[in-house]
Amino acid sequence: MIQVKNLYKGYGKKPVLKNVSLQVRKGSIHGLIGRNGSGKTTLIKCLTGIYKQDQGSILICGEEIYDNPNGKRKMGYVADRNEYFANYRIYEMIDLYEELYPNFSREDFSDYNEAMKLDEKKLVKQLSKGQKMRLALMLNLSSHPEILIMDEPMEGLDVIAKNQIMDFIIREVEDREMTVFISSHHLSELENFCDSITMIRDCKITG
Repeated sequence: MIQVKNLYKGYGKKPVLKNVSLQVRKGSIHGLIGRNGSGKTTLIKCLTGIYKQDQGSILICGEEIYDNPNGKRKMGYVADRNEYFANYRIYEMIDLYEELYPNFSREDFSDYNEAMKLDEKKLVKQLSKGQKMRLALMLNLSSHPEILIMDEPMEGLDVIAKNQIMDFIIREVEDREMTVFISSHHLSELENFCDSITMIRDCKITG
């Protein structure tokens, strides 16, 4: 489902990722653990096609992902900072996702929001960081992607919200064989949640 081979990405002469290779099988939850500055976010932005790698290959569902709109439609992406249209209300974000993603389910969003309890009349700019993260997770899960890629999604969430989100993700994996790639700098957050874990340190995969 996700195949990365000999990936290199640098900025000028400074390497950020060096000879990175990994595989994630369909229907599994794969964790990426590393300290801040270790290259996690750069790897995720390469996986989502935001950045183009300098060397090596990335295949998502058997396709190169960079400059591939059809491939990106199969993917959900929750960034470490979710800056949506500041003057949109939550219900307008729901309308937008319904227009952009053919598999988006309002009913599922409502079910998730029964637990998350966001006021759909609120402006995005009125939300806290944790509330923006909840919104991003609910919008992406309700879009039913084949692959969900998340960069530090538990930041800003309390313990109850973290457990609820993990339960939502596990249900999607079990029901639809969604593939999940999730990063964190806390091993304790992911060790009982993921099927497999990769560690990244000093730009390289270490385990």
